[in-house]
Amino acid sequence: MLTNYLKIAWRGLLKNRLFTFLNLIGLATGIAVALLLILYVKEELRFDTYHANADRIYRVGLTATFDGKSMKWGNAPNAVGPALKAAIPNVAQQVRLLRHNFGQTAFVNSNNRKFAEKNVYWADGSLFDVFDIPLLRGNPKTALDSPNKVVLSQETASRYFGGDNPVGQVLYVDGRDTLEVTGVYENFPGTSTFDADLIGSFSSVRWAKELSWSNASFGTFVLLNPQAKVAAVEKQMAAIVDKNIPKTDQWFTLWLQPLTDIHLHSADISNISTSRIGDFRQVKILLILAIVILLIACINYMNLATAKAQIRFREVGVIKTVGASMRHLVSRFYLETSLMVSLAILLAIVLATISLPIFNQLTDKQLPFIALLTPEVLIGLLVIGLAITLIAGSYPAFYLSSFSPKYLLSTTFRNQSGAGLFRRSLVVIQFAASVILIVCTAIFYQQLTFIQTQKLGYEPTQVVSITTAGTRDNKQLDALMNDYRAMSSVVEVSRVQAYPGNGGSGRTLAKPDVQNAANPTSGMAITTNRADQQVIETLGLKLLAGKSLPAVKDAKDTTVQIVLNKTAVDYLGYTPEKAIGQKAHNVFGWDRAEIVGVVDDFHFQSLHTPIGAYGFHNNDSEWRPYLLVKTRTAQLPETMRQLERIFQKDLPNSAFEFTFLDDFLNTLYRSEQRTAQVVLVFSALAILIACLGLFGLAAFTAEQRTKEIGVRKVLGASVGSIVTLLSRDFLKLVVVAIIIASPIAWWAMHQWLSDFAYKIDIQWWVFLVAGLVAVGVALLTVSFQSIKAALTNPVKSLRSE
Repeated sequence: MLTNYLKIAWRGLLKNRLFTFLNLIGLATGIAVALLLILYVKEELRFDTYHANADRIYRVGLTATFDGKSMKWGNAPNAVGPALKAAIPNVAQQVRLLRHNFGQTAFVNSNNRKFAEKNVYWADGSLFDVFDIPLLRGNPKTALDSPNKVVLSQETASRYFGGDNPVGQVLYVDGRDTLEVTGVYENFPGTSTFDADLIGSFSSVRWAKELSWSNASFGTFVLLNPQAKVAAVEKQMAAIVDKNIPKTDQWFTLWLQPLTDIHLHSADISNISTSRIGDFRQVKILLILAIVILLIACINYMNLATAKAQIRFREVGVIKTVGASMRHLVSRFYLETSLMVSLAILLAIVLATISLPIFNQLTDKQLPFIALLTPEVLIGLLVIGLAITLIAGSYPAFYLSSFSPKYLLSTTFRNQSGAGLFRRSLVVIQFAASVILIVCTAIFYQQLTFIQTQKLGYEPTQVVSITTAGTRDNKQLDALMNDYRAMSSVVEVSRVQAYPGNGGSGRTLAKPDVQNAANPTSGMAITTNRADQQVIETLGLKLLAGKSLPAVKDAKDTTVQIVLNKTAVDYLGYTPEKAIGQKAHNVFGWDRAEIVGVVDDFHFQSLHTPIGAYGFHNNDSEWRPYLLVKTRTAQLPETMRQLERIFQKDLPNSAFEFTFLDDFLNTLYRSEQRTAQVVLVFSALAILIACLGLFGLAAFTAEQRTKEIGVRKVLGASVGSIVTLLSRDFLKLVVVAIIIASPIAWWAMHQWLSDFAYKIDIQWWVFLVAGLVAVGVALLTVSFQSIKAALTNPVKSLRSE
């Protein structure tokens, strides 16, 4: 009997080729899209779970408080890790990581070959006790146990030494540090928060060896004992802070974050070492998108399945008349549905396989083909297939087979059925989801356009940052700057510690009230940047009062000159003019910093963050590894070649590493840009799937009303009136969908925009445009079948009467 049912089901699919094609393509596309998005979400949720002790590893973070405002940092002072290990029995081990020069490019020389490395870290020797980092060469117990040692990733070792054994080789970093290679570790997987290519021994960093409770620049991780309670450990951490820092000087509190939460739950945490940070909100958006697309595809199938089932009343009646039980009918209808769903899943796997390279490029992932065939994915597909089969097959299986044959053979029964209302409801749900996706996509791109066109307060265009960390001495650097200034295509050159969006030093700015000196949390957080006189002109900043930093500073002059932005001056209670000559208290000691200039506010961070206090200074407390070169030429490629030639002439032992400031700014919103692209592509596919279903329903309606259309044409109805007749009901459903979708879309986008300090206002016309697009797409889809039916010769429609 099963074989017969399969034969009948297969013949039924071949008989109704249009509906079979629409069902198969719509369902397969929906499953394929959902499969790819779920793979992405699965990959994001797997970050750092490969460590054997992942559930016992925690990052130590801190909450810094300044002027009553709190912010979370992912790094901590270097004294924290050793103190926790020594004082808390449940801390089995600790490890500190420091990014090379706070994230700056390292210039590595190996066998007279020059490399520019962005992912260089310094770590304690206990690194291998806390994390699973398999060493392919070397001994984990001794690899980082003393100064001047370094371990390389497998890929880095191959770049440097080919197939030779790198252990024992010597690397020169920034022309200052000489490191011996003591090991090679496996490349970190794509689901690792760590992104290190080289890891040097922490004891090699001379300035970092002195324990301090003030400089919170160190990634600190602890491995807890199995029986440890996080809340109890955090209480003990608070007691350690009280023991080591007087209450009046405490500007932070410590807390623990599970290792497996770091990747997706660090969007509100700053001062983080790793660059592999995701966003749980983005993952939720894509997961919801996957569910919505799958829902639209399932609704498509249910709509078409119920539509075709409507014309099978007579078939069911005959089968029941000759003795078929309800159980036989249910089995048969479910078998037909499962056959269609099985074919759709097979086609979905093919579509997903073909689309995987494009999807990887779109999402900046490296998902392998084998990811589609993992047990979890196959089980997930089986569950999806069963769910679709049970839900979509339920109407023909139970509703049709439950009636008496005398009703099923009636010609009026179909008109009294509730299936029409059911299908209309499904169409409303489909197009409501489509309108929501259209609105979300439009607002995504509006916000991204707003970010890209927002006035930043400075001019990043054609300003290039060139890294000079490999400079041997100041003579080399002075020669390089002079040669650059001699170029006709260069406007100005400035030497700086950092550039907008790329760090700086965190300090505290206090009001001119002596009482504030005793309480660091009463001040305002300020980002400082050691620079020279030319920085204002190079960045195109607007000087409101005073002047830039002095060109030359006397070595005996202990006063620090500083140029503040307007936010900092407003906090101090001065006008820009009144601020000149005043002290910037607590930035460099209580009264060493003298305000010599005030610039207008500019966005030195992403637009996720409000503008804070900022200051350029000339204190020698920080290194200045960047040259900002402002060009004025339209022949930018030739200018860059000249800059590189001069760089290689003046700094022959260093690699030419540069970044355009405007390109760098775009990287600050890479996550949003990626999400917007994914939503745009898959929203278009979702709308296409919805249109396939609408096309099928329009064809079904036209087929059901063939004789009515023939009669109307005989009585003189025009093509236009018939098209309007057939399209009107569908357009009503789309309008209802727009009304339902608009408030949902507004709420969803309001939530997303709340993450930006500077954002667009949601405009009413976005919903109007989305509605018009939905109506236009529906009208085009339905009109094709309507016009085809209206142009049919009425003789063909009525010849059987």
